[in-house]
Amino acid sequence: AIHPVFAADDAPGCADRLTRLLSAAGARPVLTAAPDGTLHAVWSVAAPDGALLVAAAVTLRAYLAEHGWGRIGLCAGAHCADVYIDQSPGGRRRFCSVTCQNRTRVAAFRSRRAAAAG
Repeated sequence: AIHPVFAADDAPGCADRLTRLLSAAGARPVLTAAPDGTLHAVWSVAAPDGALLVAAAVTLRAYLAEHGWGRIGLCAGAHCADVYIDQSPGGRRRFCSVTCQNRTRVAAFRSRRAAAAG
């Protein structure tokens, strides 16, 4: 359900998809009062079985608000559909893991080698 947010082509599309996901999951901001009178901003979920999805979406919302849309994406591995959140200093991450990155590099090397030999 959250995968399309990572697959958005631009920032408005990403924001729209995440907003629709939060709305469909029944997430809503609520202000609660503790026994000592302090107020706390929390999220309420319409159905308990949607709590995990809402927690992931709310966390992604906070990350995107702070770091922007350019730091999330889909893995560039040919046979991978995983997503990533780029926390590297350079902001150039393209793969979900080092494993996918290595598989892609090895496949490219073998393809070049086969082309040179053939």
